Amino acid sequence: MNTLSGAVNKAQRNIVKFSLCLILILPWIIVSRASSGHDPQNVPQNKITALYLYNFLLFVDWPEKVFSNSKIMRVVICGDPPLNEAMKPMSGKKIKGKALSIVYKARPDEIRDASHVVFVGNGDLEGVRELLGKLSGKPVLTISDNAAFIDLGGMVLFNVPDVLPENNEERKRFAINLQAVRKSGLEIRSRLLRISHIIDNPRPTEKSRKCY
Repeated sequence: MNTLSGAVNKAQRNIVKFSLCLILILPWIIVSRASSGHDPQNVPQNKITALYLYNFLLFVDWPEKVFSNSKIMRVVICGDPPLNEAMKPMSGKKIKGKALSIVYKARPDEIRDASHVVFVGNGDLEGVRELLGKLSGKPVLTISDNAAFIDLGGMVLFNVPDVLPENNEERKRFAINLQAVRKSGLEIRSRLLRISHIIDNPRPTEKSRKCY
């Protein structure tokens, strides 16, 4: 029994390692190939973020009713023109059988139509807070790379070394507001949760009181 248990635990660890490699290494491989052999360190950040966003969606599950009458996954890029440009080549690509539709909005208050994913770039604090309040409890995945996003009620934060605990030796690539995710009815797969920094009850900080 102990041998079987050990084998299962080892297999689970291997799955986590594979997921980590998939999310952290695959974007570099793709960008490197797309750049015709150029140094991947010189690849613009917006292209890397675009590939992280695409890969992240593979580990998120929406309630079945969300796509009951649609074969489109609508991704809104708000206030980040470079990321929008980087995402355009992914328009039409499939995520779980759904074709990606990339839409750009300059400001949070322009987001009125139904969407499945919203990536929030630069914007005014009140506009972002109002947007997240409007989307709260709805099956819409909200993502940003701004450190104040989680404190405002956003679900996922990319590139967050300055908001992770100082004693955290494993600088994880994502922070996830699990409370907001659960409230929305979305599910983020455990493989991704295990390699992310989980914030279960975010509280407003000085960063979230300042403008984006």
